[in-house]
Amino acid sequence: MTLEEFGFDPWFRSQTDPDGGDGLAVVRVTAVHKGECEVSNGEETFPAKMTGHLRHRAKSRLDYPTVGDWVRVKNFGGEDFGSIQSVFKRKSELKRKTAGRTIRYQLIAANIDTAFIMQTLGPGYNLQRLERYLVMVNESGIEPIVLLSKRDLLSDAQLEQVLAELGERMPGVRILAFSNTDRRGLEEVMTLFRPGKTYCVIGSSGVGKTTLLNNLLGEEDHLFTLPVREKDGKGLHSTTWRELIVLGNGALVVDTPGMRELGQLDVNEGINETFDDITALAAQCRFRDCSHVGTLGCAVIAAVENGEIPEARYNNFVRLMKEAAFHDQSALEKRDQDKKLGRFCRSVQGAGRKKKGGA
Repeated sequence: MTLEEFGFDPWFRSQTDPDGGDGLAVVRVTAVHKGECEVSNGEETFPAKMTGHLRHRAKSRLDYPTVGDWVRVKNFGGEDFGSIQSVFKRKSELKRKTAGRTIRYQLIAANIDTAFIMQTLGPGYNLQRLERYLVMVNESGIEPIVLLSKRDLLSDAQLEQVLAELGERMPGVRILAFSNTDRRGLEEVMTLFRPGKTYCVIGSSGVGKTTLLNNLLGEEDHLFTLPVREKDGKGLHSTTWRELIVLGNGALVVDTPGMRELGQLDVNEGINETFDDITALAAQCRFRDCSHVGTLGCAVIAAVENGEIPEARYNNFVRLMKEAAFHDQSALEKRDQDKKLGRFCRSVQGAGRKKKGGA
């Protein structure tokens, strides 16, 4: 497999030295473990670590190499670890807020062309969670496609009703239903994976991501799967780290663990993209600073009342906007606290020097 077949398109090649005189190998990160990466040129895979200089220059962990990144490596293919000298500029970054109350990002993967957001049609179906994934993908500048697994659990009439509801809540988003069990719709899903393009399959545990990848890979090279709890449809995490997989047709897929928390932070662009019908109406609102919540004469509220916008979609829009505003405010408050702490420390150090000089 050449670099081009491995996803190294002209956009990345424009970032390389045309003379190639630096002696560094251009490779792609295929997996990340604690303290090291696996990198590949499309033919061979070797371990590599960041240089101390690259680690020191990183402003945060978002600058560390992640799965899907293109990097320059010294001593690729040697007996020892290769050393990652630099990371190519990324086309896209799929990231989320870290678990807990801290306002930080976790980088999931880079340079993704299309994200398949999987949701089960069985126990665990959650439309609000699906919209949250959609916001995250749109914020990352990645094309979203929704895949509904376990189609065999619904009758044709029930499926038609679900698709109609999703069509109202997610206008313009491509949605496909399939079954890993009876394989209905699976062939159509497989045609979406094109050679040389990079995809990721995201969704909560138990929705069938790994089983889908097993079907895509074929019978000879299956990923390890774990059973799903029948009570609530939640599965055990069968993937403990992210890795780049090459399918038989040359498509590239980043397999990601299930996500237990989808915090939102600075995702106004993603919200605007996901709820573009609402934001378009908001632009027509006669109140410039309208919150679109309980305001008489608001264009958005009027559209909800006359049925133009589904009430459930509107409620989730308001919920996500409030959450994003909360995290924005928390980040500002944190910066203010850091500044105050810095001034306090400097004042204490200054007082200590004066006291020492006076003694």
